[in-house]
Amino acid sequence: MSQFEINDKPAGGAISETLREQLHRREALCRELEELPRQIRGDYEAQIDRITAEFAAAPELPPEFAELLDKRFAEARRKAEAGRETVQERRRAAIRLAGELEQLAAAGELATYAEVTALEKKFQTFTAECGEIPAELADFEVRLAPLRDRLAAEAAAEAEKAGAAQAIIDELTALTAAEDITPLHDRKNDLEVRFAALGTLPPALQKAYQEAHRKASTRLARHYETLDLARWESYTLKLDICSELEKLLQIPPAELYRAAKPLAELREKWKKLGSVPKEKNDEINARYLELTRQLQHSVDEFFSRRRQEQKQAASDKTGLCEAAAALAGSTEWNRTAAAFKELQAKWKTIPNAGAQESELYARFRAAADTFFQARAAWFAERDRRFEAAVTAKNALIAEAENLSDVRRAKQLREEYRAAGPAGKADAELYQRFNAALDRFFSARREAGAARETRSRELIAEIDRLAADPAAEGATSRIREIREELHTLACRTTFDAEKQALRRFDRAIAERRGRENLTRFDSFRNTARAVAAAYQAVRSGAELPEPPPELARFPKLEQAFRIIEAGELDRLNQLMAAAAADQQRIIAELTGNPAGNPAPQSLAAELEAAILGNFARKEAGAAARTVDPNRLLTEFIATGLRPAAELETALSDFERAFQKALTDRRAGN
Repeated sequence: MSQFEINDKPAGGAISETLREQLHRREALCRELEELPRQIRGDYEAQIDRITAEFAAAPELPPEFAELLDKRFAEARRKAEAGRETVQERRRAAIRLAGELEQLAAAGELATYAEVTALEKKFQTFTAECGEIPAELADFEVRLAPLRDRLAAEAAAEAEKAGAAQAIIDELTALTAAEDITPLHDRKNDLEVRFAALGTLPPALQKAYQEAHRKASTRLARHYETLDLARWESYTLKLDICSELEKLLQIPPAELYRAAKPLAELREKWKKLGSVPKEKNDEINARYLELTRQLQHSVDEFFSRRRQEQKQAASDKTGLCEAAAALAGSTEWNRTAAAFKELQAKWKTIPNAGAQESELYARFRAAADTFFQARAAWFAERDRRFEAAVTAKNALIAEAENLSDVRRAKQLREEYRAAGPAGKADAELYQRFNAALDRFFSARREAGAARETRSRELIAEIDRLAADPAAEGATSRIREIREELHTLACRTTFDAEKQALRRFDRAIAERRGRENLTRFDSFRNTARAVAAAYQAVRSGAELPEPPPELARFPKLEQAFRIIEAGELDRLNQLMAAAAADQQRIIAELTGNPAGNPAPQSLAAELEAAILGNFARKEAGAAARTVDPNRLLTEFIATGLRPAAELETALSDFERAFQKALTDRRAGN
């Protein structure tokens, strides 16, 4: 053991502050050496030597820490030595960047904004990779900024002028493509003046403007040529409208309602047509006005007569609506239904009431619907009550036919009377209900004696099984007997059933306890043999043969194989886990779980004793919840501990286990 381990390693395996500081120092040297290949300032070789010397001079660490840090430092040194050429290349790259900046500054007016931007990106990439700025490039950004700002301003001005030119081209193109030629006619000269004021522009923009200007001029020229042709075409279309109006004047007077809509459509069509040649204007307008005046007069006379007819029809139908409203609330279902049919027949003989037709029909229909819906609802409610009573009584009959509880039989009679009348089916339903109850009471008397006989047979079988609970099929048979007894539900044998089942449970618990104790003896012997093997290997002796029952205990077998492989560090972790498991199990047996330590002072002990007196009943209830056999099984499944600790744990467990068994028997 080193001096460091003697002085600084505290009890319990925790890391001391001194060890933590030395670990942090060595980790910092490893990180500094790992970051070294990213630097390009200073003497690279000297820095490697300095860091190596400081790492070697650091105080000695325990082996479990020193091995990992030594490997990390060796890998960092290998990468640092391999990075010499990379550092040299970065220094050469820094010199090249400084030279490119000198050349760009010397170019003056010949330098472009794109060249400045590309050089700036190179500088940003270089500094991102290196993590620092070398001395050759210390004032790089300061020298580059004025050149970049000047060229950026020039580029922005050119872009603004190009944008204005493109906007003029786009507007001229859009005006040329629009259906309405007037905006193009009004804006063309102004756009020409604005484009000329922009001055020198790139050839591509000049060419685009010339093409847009040519198309606009062509569009205006064609428009003027077709304007005269459009006037003559409008004259021809207006002649066709006049011919259509003359045809409408030939419609018979009784059918003039068919002319109203075409007249309105022809007027709208006339409004949309353009002007006609000046020499034809008076002629076509006079003809159109005369034809529309004559046709409108005839249509107006037709609709005046129709309004008088509709007014009379509205009056007649209003009377029918009032008669229907008077009948709507009647409950004389058959007589009122016949009256409504007569009113419906009269309605069909009266002409249409025009604008009031929909409203009047809605009033008439609402009154009829009110009556017929009320009539349908009354009959539906009556049928629903009958159907509900039939359904309820059928359900009660079905329950009576499968009845098993005498108290429920009395309730069924009350519920049957409360179900109400069921119409024509009442007599047949009542007969079925009484017959079902008669069968139930007859069968109940016969079944009671049979259930008691069967229950006593099952109690006798439980006592036979309790004599040998380990017999094959005993457990599954007891489960079947429990279910059958629950189904039989015999009152006279209920206490005898509970006592017999308790005797069986006690017998099987005792058998399982004996089996677990036998397995515990085997575990104890095997654990002692593995602990002795561990002690022998630690003292340098040869590993003995494995215990004969080792395969029965997986964690003990795992520990033996680890001892056999010589991996003692890994074994320490397994033994710590086994110690924690065994302590938890013993604490649970004694009623003192982990995290609830015993009082540490006399006052605390006195307080706990007083509380124990007042809470003795609760403490007894908590103790009865402990299952010693389950905890015995868990203890057997734990792993290896050193010999001295193992004997202490075995002794503590046996005492706690016996006390838990005693408490459990006392509670039962």
